[in-house]
Amino acid sequence: MTIKEIQNLGIIGAGGAGFPTHVKLNSNPDTIIMNAAECEPLLHKDMQILRNHGDVVLDGFKIAMQLTGAREGIIGIKEKHHEEIRLLESKVSGNIRVQAIDDVYPAGDEVTLIYMTTGRIVPPGALPLSVGCVVQNVETLYNIGMNKPVVTKFISVAGAVEEPATVEVPVGISYAEVLSHFKITAEEHVVRSGGLMMGVLEHDLNNVVSKRTSALIVLPADHHCVTMYRRFSTDHAVDIIAKAACDQCSFCTELCPRYLLGHPVRPELAMRNRMFTREDEPLMNPGNLSCCECNLCTMYACPEGLDPKGATLIDKRLARAEKRTMSGEKPMLHPMFEYRQVPVAKLKQRLDVTKFRDEGPLKQLNVHPNRVRIPLRQHAGTPARPTVKEGDRVKIYDQIGEASSEISCTMHASIDGVVKKVTEDEITIERM
Repeated sequence: MTIKEIQNLGIIGAGGAGFPTHVKLNSNPDTIIMNAAECEPLLHKDMQILRNHGDVVLDGFKIAMQLTGAREGIIGIKEKHHEEIRLLESKVSGNIRVQAIDDVYPAGDEVTLIYMTTGRIVPPGALPLSVGCVVQNVETLYNIGMNKPVVTKFISVAGAVEEPATVEVPVGISYAEVLSHFKITAEEHVVRSGGLMMGVLEHDLNNVVSKRTSALIVLPADHHCVTMYRRFSTDHAVDIIAKAACDQCSFCTELCPRYLLGHPVRPELAMRNRMFTREDEPLMNPGNLSCCECNLCTMYACPEGLDPKGATLIDKRLARAEKRTMSGEKPMLHPMFEYRQVPVAKLKQRLDVTKFRDEGPLKQLNVHPNRVRIPLRQHAGTPARPTVKEGDRVKIYDQIGEASSEISCTMHASIDGVVKKVTEDEITIERM
């Protein structure tokens, strides 16, 4: 397999920002790290992929190493996953090793994972490649190993459902249609896509599964997390709450995973900036550009239920607008790093999700949507350019969108059908 073939297959990061994989692999790291940390509470898709399709994932891992010339491959996986670790260790040898890590959040942040598996610290504002590493998600490596256009997505369905599960569904299927196959146990409920900590509160279940969707979490409408999500839904809310209530205790900063790795992230300073900023002279800390948006400061650290993350994101936007950058100083590990990591078990208690079943076996759903809507921008970079027009007949795996730049990705039909609509945002296909 070649870098160009990976681009033509439409492979992107299956979690996080969805960075096009061909760009990441067009490099020369000494180490490739498989991100099997899966640190968001209630998610199980990566472990289910490893358990049921481990050989395919490892094939993709080896291809990634061959393409980059990496001398070492590390599988970063939480030590609690005993069965998956035994399975992987039985299949790897030589220059690939399994590295068990603590069950903490956010171990899946690539900067944190790199430190936990190699002891290297990525400098602020730098890419993992600056310390000789490239990180790839489990499902991304699965897609490389499959060597087919990416037209399906594994997602966890969890929370207030009778039988939480991991399911594989066509890209472009609506959230509502996926959830119609599950018995929801809360009469009044909302849905969080992508994860409890870093996901999005969905207001329209006609939105569709993309190559980046990792989960649909169903929550009772009066759940603590929902209250928090809604409380800080606007910049104005973040601003007035910071001005009215923040007492600068600095817990948000002292528990920030990037701060503990020596990055200049200061959520408490972002909150102070909100207190004293003026429209004609906005205050910001450029160091907050290094925030990984894990949401730990808001959902766990703050004792008053404020939103340091929201304030930090405002800082990031202001810094980017002024084209500010961070210094290249070598980061120093905080002496309390080991003692300030947040166990996922404690995080689940704080989020009030211990009441939900924390499991997600792979389940085969009889899913055959009559219509899919394929977004043309499922990835970082520029959107794909449509290569079909209304009325065209397409089959599953047919290309329907081409990469529009080097940092872009191709798109493919996820069902057999007829192209019903083409816009600058998406392509609608109806089953024949």
